Amino acid sequence: MSIAIEQVRCKGCGRCIVACPKGLIEYSHELNDRGYEYVIFKGTPEDCSGCSLCAVSCPDQGIEVWNKKGKQTFENTAGLTERMTHYCPGCTHGVVHRLTAEVLEELGVVGRSVGIAPVGCSVLAYEYFNFDMFEAAHGRAPAVATGAKRARPEMIVFAYQGDGDLASIGGNEILHAANRGEKITVIFINNAIYGMTGGQMAPTTMPGQKTTTSPFGRDIEQTGYPMRVCELLASLATPAYIARGAVHDAKHTLKTKKLIKKAFELQRDSTCFSFVEVLSVCPTNWGLSPEESVSWLADTMIPYYPLGVFKEPQPEGQADAKA
Repeated sequence: MSIAIEQVRCKGCGRCIVACPKGLIEYSHELNDRGYEYVIFKGTPEDCSGCSLCAVSCPDQGIEVWNKKGKQTFENTAGLTERMTHYCPGCTHGVVHRLTAEVLEELGVVGRSVGIAPVGCSVLAYEYFNFDMFEAAHGRAPAVATGAKRARPEMIVFAYQGDGDLASIGGNEILHAANRGEKITVIFINNAIYGMTGGQMAPTTMPGQKTTTSPFGRDIEQTGYPMRVCELLASLATPAYIARGAVHDAKHTLKTKKLIKKAFELQRDSTCFSFVEVLSVCPTNWGLSPEESVSWLADTMIPYYPLGVFKEPQPEGQADAKA
């Protein structure tokens, strides 16, 4: 087994170090050309099991894996460009980008896919996905996606939105797109904070969580409880696929890929509106290290935002009977 780490892509978040079950990756104690302390593989080919968990965890498409026969078992997806992302070290936007692109490639629909980039940390997503993208006004990605899908129903259309974008200014848009049953897919990144604009409190910010606009912690007496968007959308009568995953570690990342794949399969088959919420970390605005942010998400967010599938399309007869 062997792995290749592209040093210049590494931002030194250490996610691969934590993911490696054999402890074969470590910091180099040197800086790459971008000023980050990159990681290196310290073992021998015989030491590596080829599990690929390091590559699965990498937010920056910086690791590839080969097996003992020289066959590549984990490679970067053709659904993404070679451009390096602007995201902060440890940010898992890059992981969700890769999962989305991998699924579209595996389904053979990259050539007819269209994404909607929002206002937020992922505003430059059009630089990273290797297919056509629209840029939407803040919160309006579902409306733009609706127009694209209705004009070209054979296309695979998805919106990629953060929590400040979707759950706040875009709350009206997502509710009505889901309620109409638009045959689009929405990937919703929930990191419990506004990222790009300065770390303000978002609709998904946890009780007591400190942000730039809640320096003493979110006061539920003043602002209410965090919005559970999956549960809210699942209460709508229109058939839909609603699920929530997380990408804070390799195990949950692999499970989340299955949710995303199911969502796009349903769109490919013209079945229903599909929505996948992904719990993601924001080390910079949380004021935590990448490793600490993983623990915070697991200990604080998941108990409040439970993972799983909240709604699936019902067979037509069952749906009529339930109605």
